[in-house]
Amino acid sequence: MIGKNCLQKNNRICPEKLKEIGTELLLAAKLSSEQAHLVIDCFVEADLCGVHTHGMATLPAHLKKINSGGYNLNPKLNVVKETTSFYVVDADNAIGVVSATFCMEKAISMAKNTGIYTVLCKNANTYGPAFYYPLQAAKRNVIGLTFCNSPAAMPVWNGKDKLLGTNPFAVAIPSKSNGTIIFDMATSKVAKSKINEARLSNKKIPDGWALDEQGNPTTDPIEAIRGLVLPMGGFKGYGLALTIDVLSGVISGASFSNNVGKFYSKDNKGMNVGQTFIVIDPAVVSDNDFLAVMDDYINIIRNSNAIGDSIIVLPGDNKRRIRDNNLANGIKLENSTIEQLKECIDEYGLKISF
Repeated sequence: MIGKNCLQKNNRICPEKLKEIGTELLLAAKLSSEQAHLVIDCFVEADLCGVHTHGMATLPAHLKKINSGGYNLNPKLNVVKETTSFYVVDADNAIGVVSATFCMEKAISMAKNTGIYTVLCKNANTYGPAFYYPLQAAKRNVIGLTFCNSPAAMPVWNGKDKLLGTNPFAVAIPSKSNGTIIFDMATSKVAKSKINEARLSNKKIPDGWALDEQGNPTTDPIEAIRGLVLPMGGFKGYGLALTIDVLSGVISGASFSNNVGKFYSKDNKGMNVGQTFIVIDPAVVSDNDFLAVMDDYINIIRNSNAIGDSIIVLPGDNKRRIRDNNLANGIKLENSTIEQLKECIDEYGLKISF
């Protein structure tokens, strides 16, 4: 039984307790211990870094999908094609975090010999926070990249049909002593989860985020969800989303465009998302001391001249700052997230106390 009083003031909860609660819930849902720990480590890391839209707030939805038979809880993660430069993996409708971790670990392992290795994955489900997987690579002093397609939410240029997902991209680049550069983005102006977050909070969304079903600008999150999310950077974001769809969906043999399944589907089928994982091992590829050079590179950026009183910022700085604060003071959860988790605890009849 998890100890009492782990919920601190202002809805802050210690990360390890949050991991215990999440793991217990997944074990109660009949997920294996190994998979449960993988999934919750990913979700709590998202919360630690302030990406709450992909953290423990999503656990109730995943539990619901598990209970309805939407996931294969005993997947056979098969390498269906293998060469010296790439694998193609069939995720067998596993929980997305599970298959994505498998794929990134394969890429890390193989890059130790080849220098650069790519793993393509099909029959997968959403893997949550994209930055989590390259970060696992960076912890091993190698460069990690991932990108994937997702359910159609954006139009093509000058169109009003949903044909492209908000297809995310993430990269993590380590250094010797100056930390890791972490870049994580959706190809839409905003991740669709941010619009849903506004809906749940009864807030409007900013102008320029979305269109309604008729192709008109809207600040209503409900109309935005029914309608279209807009690409970041106009035509450039559209082009990037399309490219990711091809280089993760089409080439892997997964679904693509408006054929990618939704997380919530009436037929309870898997999403068949396409995902790509790339690892570069600088120790094999580079003739110099890459990690030391990255220290110098980061120092050049940090020591460059800022505008006015501004501070020079590198990708990943904000995540790192939020993470340090959350490790020291506990992760702040929304009331709605706490209440939903409590409902799950009651539903499974667990003896768990916040």
